[in-house]
Amino acid sequence: MARKILVVDDEADIRAEIAEYIQGKGYEVEAAVDGVEALEKFEAAPADLVITDIRMPRVDGYEVIRRIREIDPRVPIIATTGHYSPTDLNKAKEAGATLTMKKPIRLRKLGKKLKSLLETDEE
Repeated sequence: MARKILVVDDEADIRAEIAEYIQGKGYEVEAAVDGVEALEKFEAAPADLVITDIRMPRVDGYEVIRRIREIDPRVPIIATTGHYSPTDLNKAKEAGATLTMKKPIRLRKLGKKLKSLLETDEE
């Protein structure tokens, strides 16, 4: 059974590019346009890994990370941002992100991170 990854980004092009790449690697993908939709989808059917943008309208990535951590403290979470402020990256880590990546996302690097995070999680 394919591992499920939730991709959260308010930018449609970025969300689609990441989702398409991940699907091509054999993962099942669920996409969300913002934090509200991400939390609804995660609560209904938890993912094996979450990739979330930090800066989004309505509910930001920090809150997504905190709330997912409350539901499942073990799920790997990758926080992404196009803002290169160390404050954003540190704040994401403090909220509970497993790791952070700066945009634009290098898809091959993302693929390696996914494999690493999901393989260490398998029993």
